[in-house]
Amino acid sequence: MEQLLADINAVAGVRGSFVCDAGGVLVAQALPSPFDETMLLPAARTMLQTIEGLETTRRRRIHELDIVFHDARMVVKNLRVGCLYVICARNINVPLLNLTANVAAKKITDMLKTAHPAAPSRPALVVEGEPATSEPMVPADTSALLLTRAHKVITSAQRRGVQLRLLGGMAVKAACESAASITLPPERLDLDLAAYGRQRRQLDEVMESLGYEPFRRFNALHGHRRLKYSEAQEGIELDVFVDTFHMCHRLPFADRLELTELTIPLADLLLSKLQIVQLDEKDLRDIYAILCDHELGHVGDVDRVDADYIASICSDDWGWYKTAAINLDKSIDLVGDFLAEPEKEVFSSRARRLMEIIETIPKSLRWQARARIGEAKRWYDLPEE
Repeated sequence: MEQLLADINAVAGVRGSFVCDAGGVLVAQALPSPFDETMLLPAARTMLQTIEGLETTRRRRIHELDIVFHDARMVVKNLRVGCLYVICARNINVPLLNLTANVAAKKITDMLKTAHPAAPSRPALVVEGEPATSEPMVPADTSALLLTRAHKVITSAQRRGVQLRLLGGMAVKAACESAASITLPPERLDLDLAAYGRQRRQLDEVMESLGYEPFRRFNALHGHRRLKYSEAQEGIELDVFVDTFHMCHRLPFADRLELTELTIPLADLLLSKLQIVQLDEKDLRDIYAILCDHELGHVGDVDRVDADYIASICSDDWGWYKTAAINLDKSIDLVGDFLAEPEKEVFSSRARRLMEIIETIPKSLRWQARARIGEAKRWYDLPEE
């Protein structure tokens, strides 16, 4: 574990790092001499309590905290079995830090699970007026279960004329044969879906017929962009993105959902991963699976990745271009850590070719104007957790 912390500390701007378990006990540290255990543990326990409080009130898993001080900041990665704490300069390049920290966090999580195999799970989160939720034990065949439920929901919606498509990690598993060996298993019983806002009423009817209860308060407040439903018997939750998938950038669905039958189109699926500034191992593996299994294509090639569509998105928005370019470069640099031959060469050649297409397509005036500002202004949004 100390070597993983040393790798994090090697990132420019990092001053030190340490790990505590779920009880706030110091497990490992790589910090300069001014820091000692009496200083670390109160901060660590405060962060654990803060995460638990936020998860209770917001009813969503908190993956990360970013605490900014006058001349420093602390980035806290929630590992569920503990936390990874990184102390760094206030002006550190956070996306660059996450290239190393997110991969290290996954390995540290595995180490903590091995050391504490019987660690208790978090209790169910209950908010008045909403379905009770929890993080149920995930069965070994979760992927098969979720894909079966996705087929049922999407087929039922299609019979009523409702365009509903799968996105996220389960969409990658549905669209890519290699996902079984490349991607990570799901951590929760949930599905991400895409829908059109104009079909909101019909979608509610579909969900009701299938036994999915709406999160009424959430849907009333956020239904113009997201809808949530829960199925009590199996504990499956549906997160439906309306008209646009928005994390670090906006990916519109207009006239795209009709192109395919089960998942959003492959180009959109790849874009949904390339838009993530704080890319983690799960998203990186999904990118590998998509480009390992599917060749680059053009408009109308539903079984290929529409490179022209991806390039058109990146040529109109410099921010989209910047994030996609960073993530393609990162995926090529790290491919040897995740893929063996011949998949490594297949992926690398397709990723490089996609980058060439993105680079060569003419850029809009809006793109050129934003490019002149460059990294002096943040080019991405920070998604809510």
